Amino acid sequence: MIEVKNVSKKYKKIKALNDISFNIQEGKITAILGTNGVGKSTILKAISGLVGIDSGEILIDGDRINKDTYNKLAFVPDVESHFPQLTIKESFEFMKEFYINWSDEKAYEMLEIFNLTDDLLISSLSKGNKARVKIVLGFAQNAKYTLLDEPFSGIDIFKREEFIGIMAKYMDENQSIIITTHEIGEIEMIVDDVLIIDNGKLIFGFNAEEIRQSEGKSIIDKMREVYRGE
Repeated sequence: MIEVKNVSKKYKKIKALNDISFNIQEGKITAILGTNGVGKSTILKAISGLVGIDSGEILIDGDRINKDTYNKLAFVPDVESHFPQLTIKESFEFMKEFYINWSDEKAYEMLEIFNLTDDLLISSLSKGNKARVKIVLGFAQNAKYTLLDEPFSGIDIFKREEFIGIMAKYMDENQSIIITTHEIGEIEMIVDDVLIIDNGKLIFGFNAEEIRQSEGKSIIDKMREVYRGE
């Protein structure tokens, strides 16, 4: 379980996270949603240890972030994060050296689904294909917790559907996916828990299936209700 306890983070005078608290359970897909600039990316970076926090605490399976917890976390950012001068195969070899849970099997199966070959130079790829490679590099780390920040950017709707199928296929009962996205309709049927953030605070959390069953509402319906204060 990931525990975020009373976490705050400022960038100069801007409070990106404001005493925010929530838990992310094992074996679930959790969506962190909200409008632009409300702290979604910052919380993923804080969980990953990529940005420091000003106050509060983040625990990964009961431990503060340390060198051992990094093998439990894979972070796929919304910007390019690879070495463009490498081929895809060379990138795989590089990742294998640093991530003890790296899975070549998963990497090459995803590569095939995305219609890419490992001899391609990353710098020569289109924006969409670079996004695909970034997703492969994240998922093939085979981490317990995979954090995806706007992963569908640059990927067409048909490949998104295939990728969503991959997420469900490769998860086991102990793995978790945490995702931020504006493509809410794409993830509607695979998300378990939803956390809605506004101005750096958690304003509402719910189980997507329970809301569908008890209120007949989609994730988007519930978000509209929360933001309108209904």
